Amino acid sequence: MKTFIVAEIGLNHNGNLDTARKLVDVAVGAGVDAVKFQTYWNIPEYRHLGFSKCEWQRLFLYCELKKMKWFSTPFDVEAIRFLDGLGMDIWKLPSNKIVLHDGAMMEGIKKTKSCKQIILSTGISTFSEIEDYLFFFKGIPLTLLHCVSKYPTPIAELNLDRIEELQKRFNVPVGLSDHSSSVFAAPITAIEKGATIIEKHITLDNGAIGPDHAASLNPVALIEMVNRIHWYEGTIKGE
Repeated sequence: MKTFIVAEIGLNHNGNLDTARKLVDVAVGAGVDAVKFQTYWNIPEYRHLGFSKCEWQRLFLYCELKKMKWFSTPFDVEAIRFLDGLGMDIWKLPSNKIVLHDGAMMEGIKKTKSCKQIILSTGISTFSEIEDYLFFFKGIPLTLLHCVSKYPTPIAELNLDRIEELQKRFNVPVGLSDHSSSVFAAPITAIEKGATIIEKHITLDNGAIGPDHAASLNPVALIEMVNRIHWYEGTIKGE
């Protein structure tokens, strides 16, 4: 099965719509399968990194004009309603316990009209909590993402064996949300272990001010990662 590659733009647009569009262009040029953002209106410390509803609509329309699939992690109930109204069909839940322990948000996502798939980052979640989430979303296709909640993640701490452990324990697809500086070694190793999704943050400049730029791939590195994955799938896996 072909690996689903997600370019996580997240907050790396720094609240600038033109920068967000440039990052979408980078993702299109690299040949990823989707871009992902973060949508919220009730996080005061990150309000300067967000967009208005009108700006979000313009950005998502830009993705569609570029034939790039998009989805966004909601961080409040208003964002859930907004994204559902736009027909977003992939819903990404972070490993942030504030979101995952918010009953209103969990119910809101479960009741969306557009949801066809849920992607859940395991991060700081325990096995017991993961079981609870799987039970809560029973009936909705769900993929777990192994990730280490450290930005950037030292390569020695990636613990990629956890991918196989999650597969065996929960019998669902598992991917990797990679916060390390590895361009291809970590993603390829994850795919060898059965990862079906690779998610990496992207940026225009690793030296830019912001929470995620240092743990992101610049445009050149993103192209290299995508090409290496496609080479691995075509040459080693024979797909």
